[in-house]
Amino acid sequence: MHKERLIILFLLLSVLLLAGCSGEEENDKVELADPIGGSSILTAADLLAFVERGESDTANLSADISLENEMLCITEARDGLTINGNGFTLSSAGDCVIRLDDGCSVTLNDMVIHGGSDAIGCLGDGAIGGSGLRIIGIGNGVRANGAVTILPDSSISVTGTAGSGLVSHALLFSENAELTLEGPLGGADISGDILLAGGAKLSAYTEENYNALKCDGTLAMQDGASLTVENRGSYHGAELTDLAVEGTVYIDAKGGENSSGLFLFEQLEDIYVVGSCSPEPRFESGRGSITFVDSPADIPAPEEEDASEDSAEGEEVDAE
Repeated sequence: MHKERLIILFLLLSVLLLAGCSGEEENDKVELADPIGGSSILTAADLLAFVERGESDTANLSADISLENEMLCITEARDGLTINGNGFTLSSAGDCVIRLDDGCSVTLNDMVIHGGSDAIGCLGDGAIGGSGLRIIGIGNGVRANGAVTILPDSSISVTGTAGSGLVSHALLFSENAELTLEGPLGGADISGDILLAGGAKLSAYTEENYNALKCDGTLAMQDGASLTVENRGSYHGAELTDLAVEGTVYIDAKGGENSSGLFLFEQLEDIYVVGSCSPEPRFESGRGSITFVDSPADIPAPEEEDASEDSAEGEEVDAE
């Protein structure tokens, strides 16, 4: 009988111990780093190891990470990586936080990239994508020796603390990509062309006496694309060589009091856009025009424009 009581007591103690251990596991669960698989990145060493020799194309940050003086280098061997930030910040005191080799791309979701002379640098052409992405550079936000492509459906905000939001040779938007740029030296400084694909949105701002958007080439806008520029200083909202539109596009441009919302060096065609421009557009040369209307319904059909042009030519002949 005594032996049976001891057995029962032992079983009860075992049950209590098991229950206690189970509760402790739930309350004190420890998340282990996974630098090779990328499912949980906790330190700079984890992230650098993942980029160098990871076995997947996706990393998930589980903490704020400082690379100190290191850069995260995206090479051809690791092209197309995705980093899910989960609300955390990736920072560095190096020349860049992230550097892309020529032709490489990276997707960054739900995170802040902060630091570096340029927060993201591209040695040649580079592609950047992601949603909920904020890029803050001590100098420029993004700087590229070639063209920067914004991947489809991206939503990215870029700030250059002392320089420009983005500096590159060309800026190419995929469909429905959204990019907001800001910096004391301008939101964007583009030495070549800008292409806004269908549904793409570009916004550029500055507080200083620089163009909010500077494009030394053609700004081409496809159907459904939109441009917002604002100079809160005293210079142009946007300075372009020329503007080309396809379909219905949207532009809201504000410049300094003594400048213009849009300044174009050349305007050869008559263009209709939905939106506003203040002060009114200015052209260095060309006989074209830009007419701002309140809605797409106010844009005349091509045949109406042709009839109007024919009528105007007829009046000129009669006058002669």
